[in-house]
Amino acid sequence: MTIDRTSLEKSRTRVLATVPASGHRIVVGATGARTVTAWALAPAPRDPVRHLEAAHALAREHLRRLAGHDGAPEAASVMTEELFVRLTDARPAPLAAPTAPRGYTYTPRKCLRRVLDHTLDHLNQIDQWLLWRDRGVVPTPTDGWVPSTVTLPDDRLPLTPADLEAWLWRIDQAARLLVQRAAGLTAADLDWQPPDGGWPLRRVLHHVARSELLYSTAFAEASEEPDPVRRYDAVCRRLDAAARAVEARGPDPSIVYAGLYGVLRTPEELVGDLLTMEGELLDTAGR
Repeated sequence: MTIDRTSLEKSRTRVLATVPASGHRIVVGATGARTVTAWALAPAPRDPVRHLEAAHALAREHLRRLAGHDGAPEAASVMTEELFVRLTDARPAPLAAPTAPRGYTYTPRKCLRRVLDHTLDHLNQIDQWLLWRDRGVVPTPTDGWVPSTVTLPDDRLPLTPADLEAWLWRIDQAARLLVQRAAGLTAADLDWQPPDGGWPLRRVLHHVARSELLYSTAFAEASEEPDPVRRYDAVCRRLDAAARAVEARGPDPSIVYAGLYGVLRTPEELVGDLLTMEGELLDTAGR
């Protein structure tokens, strides 16, 4: 298994060369693309239930560090609406690099809210999907949560250690319920394809596992390095380390490489996807 690190370095050089003429807009887009690729290159258990358990244990370590942060300032995540659309549309348009991307922002409380709401939403989805398959009951949207593009007044409140413990208790219970429910699913349940082309539950569960990392690290990662160029360089180093670890590991049938939205890819495909996205961003230089 060989990762094309030479092409990654060439693309990195080209992205950085756009800064004098295009400002930071291409660097910002490329940072998001490299970050989600680095996450996907982290090996995950093939069994989605084990992936949920492992992801929650890791995310909980990050969530514990949120106590004591001032909840007022919002930190900009590497995720943007443009990157979300590029990764989830069946026939996506090229990744855009607008001057003002529609970014996701987070506070400590918002990170906790998104982890909890996202888990509960997909826990509810399991029964809706099974009713759809078994009885033809088309799911009724029950989304009561607010997406990452919206910050509520409560999200800006300070987060005390006692507040954090209360949040973690709720999140732990929701994660436990999701694992418990998912563990009872058969392979047929997990791989049933909704007639409208929606996601099978296997993909949904891998998506929940990957997304918990996004939400749990969003505030800390955004706060650590505000300079866009240094932030891009940092994620390039992280991606290189992840690629080297993949090569050292070699083939392993017990693990998968799951993208943020639950799609399983080979490491080579993931890097190819990244190079395509950075190429799309570079095509916008000078516009």
